[in-house]
Amino acid sequence: MPTTRPELKKHGRRNPDIILVTADAYVDHPSFGAALIGRYLESLGFSVAILDQPDWRSADDFRSLGRPRLFWGITSGAVDSRLNNYASMGHRRKKDVYSPGGKTGIRPDKPLLSYAARAREAFADVPIILGGLEASLRRLVHYDYIEDRMKRSSLTDAKADMLVFGMGELAIAQIARRLDSGESISDMTDIAGTAFPLLKSNDPGRDAMLASLCATTDSPPIQKNAMPASQKEGKETLPVLLPSLQEQTENSELVMTAQLEYQKHALPGGKPVVQEQNPGWIQVNPPMRPLTTAEMDALYELPFTRRWHPKYDALGGIPALEPVKFSILSHRGCFGGCSFCSIFFHQGKEISSRSQESILAEAESFTVHPDFKGTIQDVGGPSANMYRMGCTRKSICRRPSCIFPNICPDLNTDHKPLISLLQKLADWKRRQKKKSHVFVSSGIRSDLANLCPEYIDLVAKEFVSGHLKVAPEHTSRRVLNLMGKPGFGTHRKFEQAFAKSSAAAGKKQYLVPYFISSHPGCGEDEALELAEYLIKNNLRLRQVQDFTPGPLAMSTAMFVSGLSPEMKRIFVARGRKDKKLQASLIQYFMPENAGEVAAFLKRKRRHDLLKKIPRPRRR
Repeated sequence: MPTTRPELKKHGRRNPDIILVTADAYVDHPSFGAALIGRYLESLGFSVAILDQPDWRSADDFRSLGRPRLFWGITSGAVDSRLNNYASMGHRRKKDVYSPGGKTGIRPDKPLLSYAARAREAFADVPIILGGLEASLRRLVHYDYIEDRMKRSSLTDAKADMLVFGMGELAIAQIARRLDSGESISDMTDIAGTAFPLLKSNDPGRDAMLASLCATTDSPPIQKNAMPASQKEGKETLPVLLPSLQEQTENSELVMTAQLEYQKHALPGGKPVVQEQNPGWIQVNPPMRPLTTAEMDALYELPFTRRWHPKYDALGGIPALEPVKFSILSHRGCFGGCSFCSIFFHQGKEISSRSQESILAEAESFTVHPDFKGTIQDVGGPSANMYRMGCTRKSICRRPSCIFPNICPDLNTDHKPLISLLQKLADWKRRQKKKSHVFVSSGIRSDLANLCPEYIDLVAKEFVSGHLKVAPEHTSRRVLNLMGKPGFGTHRKFEQAFAKSSAAAGKKQYLVPYFISSHPGCGEDEALELAEYLIKNNLRLRQVQDFTPGPLAMSTAMFVSGLSPEMKRIFVARGRKDKKLQASLIQYFMPENAGEVAAFLKRKRRHDLLKKIPRPRRR
């Protein structure tokens, strides 16, 4: 897609219909949101230009492509900008893998706000629509771990006209078509998967309804011209009022209250919610429905080049592309409902799966790509083994997880469609003229896999490169309960089954477990329990995930409020000292951690473990 005026001319356009502004470098690959949405809008007949990593210090770059006819679409990129720029303990990251050559400093700290301001300065009358992961998860009042405070919705702070949350294709298509027909952006209050500011109106009935919602608070009545998403269908649905920014700031327990309340309605067909931003109000409509199989197939069959823009060749390319360049997404969504994960609020818990034919056609397309060396790096989705699974009931279920604390009897957990797909991919691999590989690299949900030994056998035999990443997350029953994860025995059962299957296939293969340190509810005793397991089994993990409170995750509500979802007090490791200790215990074998770990074990009188760890260096 064009990124400059000369490239626009080659496409036969003077000005684009839509300009997508992204804080990532432009990579034409379906794993990068700007490319996915841009290609989709192109397929609908709209002309799209990409303004990637513009200089935000003036409006000049934002005028470089001309005035967008319909709207600006602004995203901070593939990951939340805070996570991209900062580590869990607040340190600046030394590399930005979504920028050319991994260089840092090319994007602003708050891309949504900076880009929206410059876009408004460039063309004041063009609607601004926020989208992408960061906008999606910051659609409501949220906690920012770098500033250590509650923040307004990005919609309010950016002074944008609308925010699209979730994966976005269906919502952005409606917006583009309706703007193209001449409808005003301020009248589009009925689109699922969108949030918008509540504006002053002359509708006394609507004003009275909103005022009644606010009657139990100290907030003044609000005036607006919005309607709930169901009104155009002939039904009147009262929005749900969430605690405001001021209320959550003054009473941290309301952070958990807001999380629990919104979770009830963050489902297709749920109720819209309204929230005061102090100042200003917003309405967040229910999520958009998931894509059908036919829609998924059409989307991922669009003509992606799977390359970064050629202008980055001389700058070292874009490092984030390499691990996913020849990966295949088989499905979206996750019904696991892990507390530390925000997929429930972004992709949703309903699984949208592609057809086997579409997936195999994508694999076949790789064979004519000049960069393909014979390895498909990964086949899967947010959870690798949820392909074509889902609820057998037609009614909406508010249960956040279909598999915790137990597997719901209404859940279809049949692995047969996935096994059939993997067998066909294995056959495809064997038909290739040169040696080829297809891997399932990560994301296997062990509690589901344990239900199907045939699936474990097939993965171990055909789809593992020697190491398979798994995520038991912790060993403590208490911490796992707060995480929304099954007991550690589930991981051990999978571990044994995988070892048996690998041996039967004549392969030496190993699991690489991931654990999270400093998750809310994890104190010294729980951290010691995990360290004991690692030390006794001589596991030396090179990576540890220190808990980072990301927006809209249940674990973040626990972190801020100090409460479990049952509203009971829990321990939260907040200070650098506590967090550093827990991370060091997981990597007990590293020389730089030895002194801290030894001192802790002595304090806990665990001399049995002390004997098994490396001795601290003498200074």
